[in-house]
Amino acid sequence: MKRKFAILGALLTTHLAFGQGTFVYDQQSSDITHYNGDNSVPIPFSGAPPVQSFTPSLNGIGFIEVWGMDIPTFTALAVNLRESSPDGAILGTTSTLTIPRGTNYSGPLSFLFPGQIPLVSGQVYYMEPFMVKPAGFGYWCNINAFYYNYAGGRYIDRDNDTFQGLDIWFREGIVVPEPGTMALVLLGASCFMWRHRRC
Repeated sequence: MKRKFAILGALLTTHLAFGQGTFVYDQQSSDITHYNGDNSVPIPFSGAPPVQSFTPSLNGIGFIEVWGMDIPTFTALAVNLRESSPDGAILGTTSTLTIPRGTNYSGPLSFLFPGQIPLVSGQVYYMEPFMVKPAGFGYWCNINAFYYNYAGGRYIDRDNDTFQGLDIWFREGIVVPEPGTMALVLLGASCFMWRHRRC
């Protein structure tokens, strides 16, 4: 009986590790309800991409979101995380996100890191959205930026200039695993076996 419980526990733990996750937001320049679509900044295929600094309160990061502006289909994008300066060492790079076939896309883009990256709470870091592959002859695309007045960082353009109060629309945080259907089934089986053993 103990062996059966050990097997169920191992299966449950393994499934939890690979279940779906919930985004826990830490820093953001704005949220979806306060999105302003009047301004955008370009992401070129060649040359220095735009950068946004931010100051996390959590000790890790698992995802970054930015707001795409009419991005052509098949454009492939990713985000670098840098430390110390806009051109500092790269701590991690998100998985590539490709805009699917269809109409050009406008809306939030969620970029996931392969695993959670440790951060130092209160230290400034830099996110750098960049184009992995252009779509056809489109050698740049746009993401939203506006005067969101984010207190923990600033937007930095390709010439290393900044503009008071101007920020890229972004949200970042960690991914908390959630139990999937199989995990709940295994948990129910464990409870049944425990009750059966008591009878």
